[in-house]
Amino acid sequence: MKKTYVKRLMYHSPNSGRILIGGVTYDEKLSDDNILNSVHEVGKTAWIGKELWLVNGDSLIYRITVESFPQFQKSWYDIFLDRIRRI
Repeated sequence: MKKTYVKRLMYHSPNSGRILIGGVTYDEKLSDDNILNSVHEVGKTAWIGKELWLVNGDSLIYRITVESFPQFQKSWYDIFLDRIRRI
């Protein structure tokens, strides 16, 4: 198995302490600022200091950050062995 790292958005709720993980994966070569700028929408999110926040009216709903996660991919050898085992 080959271990690579991908980045995902994490949504931190200051009120309840819940943490949600976004479903879109980004390449680890992208910087965190580039990823956050790509999801920034005027009216839905706001930059407060150096942090991106999801807003609803005047209330802050979620603080958006970027985290790295390991992802395992099968090598060609693992795929070959899986096909042999199916025979």
